[in-house]
Amino acid sequence: MDCRQITLEEIKEILEKGNVNYAKSGLSSKGDSTFALEGYSKENQHIRVVVAPENDGLVVITCIDLNKEWQCNCY
Repeated sequence: MDCRQITLEEIKEILEKGNVNYAKSGLSSKGDSTFALEGYSKENQHIRVVVAPENDGLVVITCIDLNKEWQCNCY
């Protein structure tokens, strides 16, 4: 999140208001599906958040800025 300049508030915003991109989602009958939600944050950042269902909630797998490739020195 930090490397891509995406805040927790922006992730929550996309989870609440984003649209599922089925082409980027991994649907499975084995219970290990992932869902890619996309949308624009209030700061007009185009974001994709990939989540997986777990128990009674969701686990965030990754988040991506779709308009900009940010420099990252995490690894």
